[in-house]
Amino acid sequence: MSWLIVIVIVMVILVFITPVQIMLFYGRVGENDHVIVELSAWFRLIRRKYEIPMVFLKQSEAGPELVAKVETVQQKNRTKEKIKDLTRKQMNKWYHNYRDLLEKIHDLQPMFSQLFKRIRCTKLDWHTVMGTGQASETGALTGIIWGVKSMLIGVISHSISLRVIPRMSVQPTWNQAMIRTQFHCVLHVTLGHIIVVSAKMYFQLRKGRDRKWRTAPSEA
Repeated sequence: MSWLIVIVIVMVILVFITPVQIMLFYGRVGENDHVIVELSAWFRLIRRKYEIPMVFLKQSEAGPELVAKVETVQQKNRTKEKIKDLTRKQMNKWYHNYRDLLEKIHDLQPMFSQLFKRIRCTKLDWHTVMGTGQASETGALTGIIWGVKSMLIGVISHSISLRVIPRMSVQPTWNQAMIRTQFHCVLHVTLGHIIVVSAKMYFQLRKGRDRKWRTAPSEA
């Protein structure tokens, strides 16, 4: 029995110290988008990757739909591939869910800040090649893109632990209308921090629901 307790304690410790790596990639060439989100642990022995290599709009009777081809890769095996149609009705539903989530997150901001401070960024590359076909417009747009990138990197550096100097570039093409960009980011956090903060958020949300349930009869 004592050995069982020791094994359980060791397993709990291993879970809490498990390093989790999050790789984010976004690429856009013309009107084609490619999004990759990869979660891995223990030097990628455990790995799960989500790919969205195709995103475009199409017209239907219900109005414009956003179509995404989603592929799931687990342990180097492509396990799932499906086409998702995101209609206007679904987008409205997500918007209302987003509004409800914002009200709940307001009380959880300190916990989010606590989690973000534990996140380490070891790679941050953001390169863009763009042009409008007009030299004057391209020059002005280049400065705007640099300003937006600098502002966003400043926000990121204040939110998480940036362990590397970001590599950014904006390359203008003066006589051609085009847009090509790549964003690549690698984040690290331990599973224990995610579990602790998630548990705190759960109890905070449950406390809020209990508080609303208790005040509802008196208001009625």
